[in-house]
Amino acid sequence: MPSEAALPAEIGLEVEKLGIELGGRQVLREVSLRQERGSYACLLGESGSGKSTLLAAIAGLLRPQQGSIRLCGETVAAPGVWLAPERRQIGMVFQDAALWPHLSILDNVLYPLRARRLPVDRKRAQALLERMGIPVAAIKRRPHELSGGQQQRVAIARAIIANPRIVLLDEPLSALDHGVRENLREFLHGVFRDEGITALHVTHDPGEAFYLGQRVGVLHNGRLEQWDSPEGLYQQPASFAVAKLGGAVRAVQAPVLEQQAGHALLLWEGQRLTVPAARSLHGASRATLLLRPGDIEVDDIDPSQGARAEVRHAHWHDGRYLLALQSSDGQELLAYSRRGDLGPRPWKLRPQHGWCIPQTATTQEES
Repeated sequence: MPSEAALPAEIGLEVEKLGIELGGRQVLREVSLRQERGSYACLLGESGSGKSTLLAAIAGLLRPQQGSIRLCGETVAAPGVWLAPERRQIGMVFQDAALWPHLSILDNVLYPLRARRLPVDRKRAQALLERMGIPVAAIKRRPHELSGGQQQRVAIARAIIANPRIVLLDEPLSALDHGVRENLREFLHGVFRDEGITALHVTHDPGEAFYLGQRVGVLHNGRLEQWDSPEGLYQQPASFAVAKLGGAVRAVQAPVLEQQAGHALLLWEGQRLTVPAARSLHGASRATLLLRPGDIEVDDIDPSQGARAEVRHAHWHDGRYLLALQSSDGQELLAYSRRGDLGPRPWKLRPQHGWCIPQTATTQEES
């Protein structure tokens, strides 16, 4: 018998080669992902990247032209298969809490149970609301009598009351003030973990996605560029578009001299640089080298060692200077330093830092 730890995780959501066209425009292109049951995942991307369209397809509000969607092993959308939204057992949380204005807070939470003709469990609803920080004295109030943050907490309780297969959250924190958003973010992290409910959360905020998501997917121009852990997205981004979401980064182009054991040997600025590399770089003659400020060392370097670059700009950032340097071939890189003086500076790449991906036209344009 295999040990419990060796058993494969149950899949809560599986999307395979999903394609959606709206108004003659391809909004999603062959999107595939798998999410473990009971996990919290985030979809990250700029406006128009297809995030909300993917949520709508999972919820059954849009019918895809290609591909399939499975919830807890049941196919809910595929060629010749279509399960109505109300039969998918999904909870939803929107940017606007979207509570029924004429119902009390308690009746708002109980609504999904009544709609699905399930037992109306008032004790569970009250316990959920109490856990959400909604006092017992407030459960008979109407939604407009609560703050925005409290309304979102009620919307979350309503979404999970019926133990759905998955809860879909579409920008649930974006309309809230910063302090309320931070507080509710920590709350989301705990409540879904404790309830063991699968959650897929759409956001345009990388900090929010990296904080909440056990897995984070990056949508760019309708394609899922990467579906990975937050660490994987930051340390080994699949593209420059993904790398930018992790913070300040620059992309420089350099020829590849050699590749072996997950590394590439590059020639740039007179230096032979051994850099961790993506598998997709295999066989390429040129690479895009992605560099973050922490990858570059500029302090306490022997001027006779390393390359030289011109410090064009410097500004104070988190207790140190962030330098914008220009290499001799005109490409830009960033570095942290104790000094903010302009002019020529020697620099070198820290060992095992940087990340190489194949050079693409998109990367050249965006860098």
